[in-house]
Amino acid sequence: MHIKYAIGTTVLALVVATTGVVRAQGQAQIRIDRDGLQFGPSLDPYRHGYEHAYRDGADHARSDRQNGTKYKVNSKEARDTANGYQPFMGDRGQYQAGYRDGYKAGYDAGYSGSGPQYGEVYGRSDADRNQWDQPNDPYASRQWGASDLAYDVGYRDGVTSGRYDRGQNARPNYEQTDAYRRGNHGYGHAYGDGPAYQTQYRAGFQRGYQDAYGRSR
Repeated sequence: MHIKYAIGTTVLALVVATTGVVRAQGQAQIRIDRDGLQFGPSLDPYRHGYEHAYRDGADHARSDRQNGTKYKVNSKEARDTANGYQPFMGDRGQYQAGYRDGYKAGYDAGYSGSGPQYGEVYGRSDADRNQWDQPNDPYASRQWGASDLAYDVGYRDGVTSGRYDRGQNARPNYEQTDAYRRGNHGYGHAYGDGPAYQTQYRAGFQRGYQDAYGRSR
């Protein structure tokens, strides 16, 4: 699988291969390429729960701030720590622990006014924007759900693109990026219907782009 596409105004060629374990924000995370670059959802259940929840917590905090609602991180949404969990993600308890920590981190960052750090949690550095891919797909072998994969890959790509365009003072226009138009990053025949994958990818890309471009620094 050779993946090459434009993120913002640059061309990206991504590595996809399992090569060991790397530490990410104090938690063990399986590397999925030769340099530690993560192109899709984390394979570590704690980290995956964290990533799912961080953006949800940030959204909740943004809404509370805009509506003048007092700080309330322990909401019904925050207590639903199994939100988004599927068995292919691994240990449910680890996922829930990550979800709790991620939701609070996202909420605190959003409510404080400093702005959620989408780029640090989901984005890729400029040094990682040009990589050659490997033929292994770490998700297919784990029978990963197509919808979760498509949305998370799209979200991460959108954050990377939005963050880059913001840094370049470019006019926001996610619909014109090559990645959004193609909508197939990470797709393989094991994930079933191609158009359904594209729909989820583009939904994730749009949200990630808008989060990184319009709501974070």
